[in-house]
Amino acid sequence: MHAAFATGAPCWFDVTTPDIPAAAEFYTALFDWTAEDLGPEAANYTLLRQGDAQVAGIAPATTPDGSTVPSDWTPYFAVSDTNATVAAARDAGAAVFCEPMDVFGQLTFSVLSDPAGATYAVARLITHPGTQNWGAINGPCWVEYSATGAPADAMAHYAEVLGWKYTNAAWETAAENPYQAVSPGSGGHEFGGAHHAQPGEPAPFWSMTIRVADVDAVVAHAAELGGKLLAEPQDMPGPSRVAALADPAGAAFAIMSFGA
Repeated sequence: MHAAFATGAPCWFDVTTPDIPAAAEFYTALFDWTAEDLGPEAANYTLLRQGDAQVAGIAPATTPDGSTVPSDWTPYFAVSDTNATVAAARDAGAAVFCEPMDVFGQLTFSVLSDPAGATYAVARLITHPGTQNWGAINGPCWVEYSATGAPADAMAHYAEVLGWKYTNAAWETAAENPYQAVSPGSGGHEFGGAHHAQPGEPAPFWSMTIRVADVDAVVAHAAELGGKLLAEPQDMPGPSRVAALADPAGAAFAIMSFGA
């Protein structure tokens, strides 16, 4: 496992799409990223960078067997042993969509779904740097789980498989289905949370959040680029301001602004 990431922490993100060049055009214009197509030997997997730092990737929605997967963002969580983690996940009720796979000796990864059906991935980073500039403007800053039931019940799977700590958020006052703040089991800063899904909200579901300087400006720019507004900008505890968007292919993600 790459030393930059605690066990269980988010270490990479990618989005599946039926049109990689179109997705690259959208995200590079929205977040001032650059895109690099790794070529046909990598199924045209495309890296998204912020300056020299790697941020995320774009993957084809067509799988090797010819089937297609939805356009979605997937978080990858850091592990020291992909095979052992996948075995533990199976024992904890997960389904395995993609068995552990080596990627050019840079990392091994696997894609799973938790017992409720939410997709996530695990990765052992070898030489791959993972997501860099975590928490920087126009970089990933949070992962969020929408649960169909009690958020704490959903997080129990990840505590068993990835060693996470989860607890009622410091600002939470609800007695029913309280929001869960999530951090690595080894200690360190919170990197995500879990909430009870509202009617009409995709669930169970993992989403990625990008930090931006001005949520409202990014919402307007996304609309100009063909994106869709899923949730209006709103002020949240923290304090922060958040909104939910979808790219032109329908992959959902969130944006957040907060102080230094």
